[in-house]
Formats: sequence, C-alpha cells, structure tokens
Amino acid sequence: IPELFPRLAPFEVHLLLLSVWGYLRQHGPLPQKFTFRGGRFQRDFARDGDLGRHLGVLHSVLHRNVQSLGGLAASFWP
Repeated sequence: IPELFPRLAPFEVHLLLLSVWGYLRQHGPLPQKFTFRGGRFQRDFARDGDLGRHLGVLHSVLHRNVQSLGGLAASFWP
C-alpha cells in the first residue's frame, strides 16, 4: 500500500496503518508462514483465514478515491 500514501488524505493513511497494524497483531510474520517458490519467499495468506475485515478499510479508501486510485485498485485483488 505505500504507493497509495502520497495520494491520500492524512486520516486515510492513518486508517490504513491502523488496519495493517491490526492484521500484524493477529497474524505475525512468522517464518513458518512463508514458502519458497520461484526463487523467493512468499507469504501464503490463505492460511490466515478470512481477511475481509482487514481488507475492508483498504476497499473503503479505494472506493472513496476511485477517481485518482482506480488504476491501482486492480493490483490489490487477483
């Protein structure tokens, strides 16, 4: 999400950082949550369960700023 920060209002950056912090508090970056694929380590987020409540803030911020962030929105969802 760092590419979003320059385009957001300070309160939106604050909301995103709180959301990221909440996710990290519940799902720490433990080594066993990573797998080695294609010559690099990747995190398997499927093992973390429902991410919807953590992604809700991101979705809301993207929706609110769709005019300026619409092009970036596709990069956050497969």
